[in-house]
Amino acid sequence: MGLDLLDFLRRRYRGDAYKAALVGTYVGGRYVDPPPLQANAYLLMVPLALSLVPLLLSKNAALQWAAGVAIIVGAYLALYLYLRRSCFIPDEVRVVRTNYGDVDYLRRNKLAILEDPSALPGDYEVYHAPAGVCVARDRRANAFTLDGPGGPVIFFTTGLYARLEPEELQAVLEHERGHIRYRHTHKLLAFLIAEYTLRVPLVHLVYTKYTVALLAAHMVGAALLFTALLHAFEFEADRYAAAKHRERLASALVKLDWNGIVDSVANPIAARLSLLARSHPLTIDRLKRLNALPH
Repeated sequence: MGLDLLDFLRRRYRGDAYKAALVGTYVGGRYVDPPPLQANAYLLMVPLALSLVPLLLSKNAALQWAAGVAIIVGAYLALYLYLRRSCFIPDEVRVVRTNYGDVDYLRRNKLAILEDPSALPGDYEVYHAPAGVCVARDRRANAFTLDGPGGPVIFFTTGLYARLEPEELQAVLEHERGHIRYRHTHKLLAFLIAEYTLRVPLVHLVYTKYTVALLAAHMVGAALLFTALLHAFEFEADRYAAAKHRERLASALVKLDWNGIVDSVANPIAARLSLLARSHPLTIDRLKRLNALPH
């Protein structure tokens, strides 16, 4: 059954792979290299971790609450402002995908190939990808969104442009817009504040009277709830994107996480256990909810 499923997905969604891709970002018709960016969904866990500090430094419940909430909001805003400041939005994103496998040649002649791909010895295709989002230089394929006082920021990495076709990129963009539509980052912040508001009286009324291990258990439980919330939001954003781009979103998910799909089919128990430490649901589960898998 597992091999049949993988064969079905390979034939349906992975039939047009190229060996390499070059991504160029342009502003005013001039090539501009996008800035690098090191960010992922796990950074949203930082406010939860930092909120432990007031509990360790003060014994006053009111001071603990005020300081903890300030740290949670401050860490969230710092991350948001960092992303806003790092946002680079090109006028054009040009992608050349090729079957020519000489990586050194492609790297040395990147700009010339982007301008005139007909010089390539092998097969190729050229397309202009959807712009209008922040672009970061990163070989890893990733997209993420954070909302804040200045409006939402959506990031695509150059690795994402290299892996997906324009229609699939549009589906991913619609998924990110789903996060904005349902105010997911605001809800995450509200969860962190609500959890901390509950945690402070529990520390004073229960945990300190017995053992600090209870606080540790509480933090583990809070982290797991936070992870479950992240998973629920991914499914909700998928449903939003699926209203217009169901097949293209499924295709993008398969291309972006083929190895993960294979692992989840080959080792289903280990894959389920890994959910406790994953910011996203298993791709196989997302495909099932998109009805992209045979029944």
